[in-house]
Amino acid sequence: MNNQWGRGSGGATGGGSGIGGILFASVVCLALGGAAGYSAFRAMSGAPSESALEDSNRRIADLADENDALKRQLDALRADASRSDAAENAENVRLAQEIVPGIQRELELAGQKLAEAERLRKDAEAAATERARELDERAGQIAQLEKAIEEARSTQAANRNAETERLEAEAETLRRELAEAGQAARRLRTRELPDLVAEIARKNQEIATLTARNAALAERIAALETAAQPKSPQQADDNGARDNAKPADGRSPRNAALVAQAIEKTPGLDRLTGTQRTQLEQTLVSGECVTNALGSVLNRVPILALRGLMRDLDSDC
Repeated sequence: MNNQWGRGSGGATGGGSGIGGILFASVVCLALGGAAGYSAFRAMSGAPSESALEDSNRRIADLADENDALKRQLDALRADASRSDAAENAENVRLAQEIVPGIQRELELAGQKLAEAERLRKDAEAAATERARELDERAGQIAQLEKAIEEARSTQAANRNAETERLEAEAETLRRELAEAGQAARRLRTRELPDLVAEIARKNQEIATLTARNAALAERIAALETAAQPKSPQQADDNGARDNAKPADGRSPRNAALVAQAIEKTPGLDRLTGTQRTQLEQTLVSGECVTNALGSVLNRVPILALRGLMRDLDSDC
């Protein structure tokens, strides 16, 4: 018996069986794809990203709904298998033209979703691995930091102890030096200072004695030199005692021997050159003021030399 396409019923029956097999295989593949996607999304349940987990659950629910719909379609196809050959052939044609392409598209979409789920799973695993690495690295840094802090505390405590010991030793040294200084001050006030005062008094007395003795010796030398020089009767009457006296306002000459002796013993004049010494002697012998004589020769007036020469030469300037 021929159907509406002019083919025998046997061929139609065979075509119906072939289409039914295709539908069944398609449904099985779709179910397997959904199950694989569901397993992949279930494997991602331990991923650290909550948004990826929610998206996976939502896609799994969509695939489950599609699987249920396909199952219902398969049940409907099986229920319609007992229809007449004409109705079955028409339905098979409709299924071949409408349902099968849709199922194929759904299978392709399911494959894409499965690939996307696999990519998300790999990304989640990579993110989890990177996060674990960062956590390990951070834990290592924290351990190093804690070790450094502990070492710094130990070093600081050791340094503080060493500094404390140094300060205590320094304080002890200062206390000992202070005690020694106090003892020295008491010894100076009670014994050494009076001894020094007495020694100064003795030295002053010796200086006064030596000064008086030098003056007496200078007078005796001057008197002897005056007596030894030949003089005219007029000089003996008028100027017998003026050779050792201070020069008059008219720059009376001084005794050369007395001037040489005074220069020899005056402190500070022992460093004169031969020229300076000769010039100073000549200036003083000429009757020049002691201050002017020293200033002209030395370009300055040493106080000790001035006092000594004024005393020995009995000069008032």
